[in-house]
Amino acid sequence: MSTLVLADPRGVYLAGLGWVLREAGHEVVAQCNRVVDVLLHVERQQPDIAIVGLDISDPQMAGLSSRLKACSSALRVIFIVQPKGRLDITEIQALDSDGLLLEGISHRYLVECVNAVAAGKKWIDNKIVRQLLMPGPQHQPISRLTGRETEIADLVSRGLRNKTIAQQLNLSEGTVKMHLHHVYEKLHLGGRAELAWMAHGKGAERPGTGLTGLL
Repeated sequence: MSTLVLADPRGVYLAGLGWVLREAGHEVVAQCNRVVDVLLHVERQQPDIAIVGLDISDPQMAGLSSRLKACSSALRVIFIVQPKGRLDITEIQALDSDGLLLEGISHRYLVECVNAVAAGKKWIDNKIVRQLLMPGPQHQPISRLTGRETEIADLVSRGLRNKTIAQQLNLSEGTVKMHLHHVYEKLHLGGRAELAWMAHGKGAERPGTGLTGLL
């Protein structure tokens, strides 16, 4: 069981979060609707985890994770993101959270995320990962993955080796390596382990420093 502080500007949504987490055996020590209040509750209650629903485009959310952890050094932070459009990897990195959920997540995944973060692990909603890996429209910046890069990144994240990927996609190993190099550069990753963690990191430990700030 973990002690939790919950914050979300929508009262009904907030009440639902509290009910689900209490039913799962966690103790909700405070609920609030404003960011300024969650900071106060974290300082007073010293909970294990703070869960905050946020509009990712709201400028007052910048640095919120570090401000919360300044109130309680052992605190872990989970954000439930309300995106206004397509998510960007720089926005995800800036959140600097221990767990990350997309608004509309199922009750089961909410509890799974809280349990994983409580156990000292990192957790990211796979819907967010898919948005980051999907290529954007042609007018998007070049930093977006191409269709082939997305395909190869997905296969690597599942544990396939370059030779197997090359055979499956009817490419040379050199071409696969070239695409992977572009993937790592665009997503600011250090290698295969970090790509696999990013795609399937719900119950995995962080593999290294290359993902600093992603989660």
